[in-house]
Amino acid sequence: MKTDQTKGERMTKITLMLAVLLAVFAFGCAEQGNPAPVDGDVETDENGNAVETSNDSPSENNGAVANLEFTAPEVGQWIAYSVDGEEGEFKLSIVAEEDYQDISCLWYQIEMDGEAVAQVLVDTALLEELMAVSGVYMEEFVADPVAYIEENMPEDGSFMSNEESMENMMLSLRAIKQVKIMQDTQLMLLDMAGVPELVEQMIAENPEMIEENMDFNPSEDPEFQEFMTELESAEFSTENVEVEGLDCVQYTMSHPDKGTIVAVISSELPIIPLMDASVLPNDPEEEGGRVYVVGFGFEGAENLMTQAPDQTIPLAMMLQGMASQMQPPSAN
Repeated sequence: MKTDQTKGERMTKITLMLAVLLAVFAFGCAEQGNPAPVDGDVETDENGNAVETSNDSPSENNGAVANLEFTAPEVGQWIAYSVDGEEGEFKLSIVAEEDYQDISCLWYQIEMDGEAVAQVLVDTALLEELMAVSGVYMEEFVADPVAYIEENMPEDGSFMSNEESMENMMLSLRAIKQVKIMQDTQLMLLDMAGVPELVEQMIAENPEMIEENMDFNPSEDPEFQEFMTELESAEFSTENVEVEGLDCVQYTMSHPDKGTIVAVISSELPIIPLMDASVLPNDPEEEGGRVYVVGFGFEGAENLMTQAPDQTIPLAMMLQGMASQMQPPSAN
């Protein structure tokens, strides 16, 4: 019998779901050109119009159909998702714009079952930069997932040794200006001013502090090696599909023993291009899963955090305090 979830378990699920959705958003939102034409024969439809038919399988197109142009973020947009087997829905919306230290920003609101749990103020210019960078990664991954992972995994397994990864992490950190969080009945405002600079300083002064928690050697990890073996045995494909009247691109990864992962994205959706994502295991005893759109709009998003914050926390000062506590005691 299914037991009721505790508040902590529910919030953990919300956080994980948000992370998945934002990952899809980050790796699929670059503004790129229209799909490149593929080689094929020209036929005619019933009205005599020319129709090109591809001779290639979707996997041989090397992700050409992935080149989509997505809707620019604007105030009023919203999109809602549900998870198979779970009640309620998750909603992400853009509820306001604000100049933060003369920087144009947008407030993104996160809701669960109609209740706002957080808002994030994002630098629009840096968001566009992140979208462009992520789009390049997405295109390379779709073209050859195995080669992409092998090429981009650091040789010693340390995230900190990958200069490009560090630059992208810092770019993401600089893009977030403020965060509002509802804590019981209190509205907390976390100000990110000075945080990127402080993090860079902390890493430069003590890189081992972070490497100890992020160190990972793929050549010595049996689970990762098993993952790569399974990835090499999988088949990947992309194809244009129509879902509920929207033009979409479907990405499929099929493993002969494990099962299938399918992600459907659409340039006609606001904020996050994810239409549907599912995991379909071959073993009926293994649990799959599905996240899918239950509604969206380009206007009408409601700001549920209009009140003044009950407390403002300069996050840089908090991190400085934590860093000082982690410093080893000086020798007498």
